[in-house]
Formats: sequence, C-alpha cells, structure tokens
Amino acid sequence: MKHSLGFRNRTRSVLSKKSREKGLSPINRILRDYAKGEKVVINIDPSTVKGMPHRRFQGKTCSVVEKRGRAYVLNVYMGGYEKIVIARPEHIFPLEGK
Repeated sequence: MKHSLGFRNRTRSVLSKKSREKGLSPINRILRDYAKGEKVVINIDPSTVKGMPHRRFQGKTCSVVEKRGRAYVLNVYMGGYEKIVIARPEHIFPLEGK
C-alpha cells in the first residue's frame, strides 16, 4: 500500500508536544503583538491546526512583513530564495537576544 502524502506526513516527532506541554493553552503567544521588521522563530503548535505553516519551516528564523487579519506575513530565506509564509501567532515566537 502506498504511503500517505498529506500535509502532515512524516511529522510524528516534529509535530508532537512533550508530556509537560500537553493541555497548555498558547494564550501568551496569541496575545503578543509583533512589529513590522521584528525577528521571530517559527515553532509550530500541533494542537492548533488553523494558520499552521508547513513543517519545512519548523525552527526557521524570519522577519515580520505585515499583519493580515489575525495572522502575520513572514519573510523566510531558504536555499537562496525569499519565501512568504502566513502563520498565526500561536506558531511563532520572538527571537531571543533581540
């Protein structure tokens, strides 16, 4: 039988929470506002499916371009190319040290 080629295929360890994190609400991440040009890290929250970026962007550092509704437009550099990612605030963290 052919394996699944869905959006979340082969994400068993990438998109799973640690036991201490299960059941916790991402309310602090939802309420935080990001300014244009601010550096953030994409860290996908598997409990929230809406506004989830693709798993290839997990752990990538990017900058905020604009806010679009509840989500943010992010600018990511990958493989020499500039990519645009739209993600909700549950899936992004501010970059530490900035």
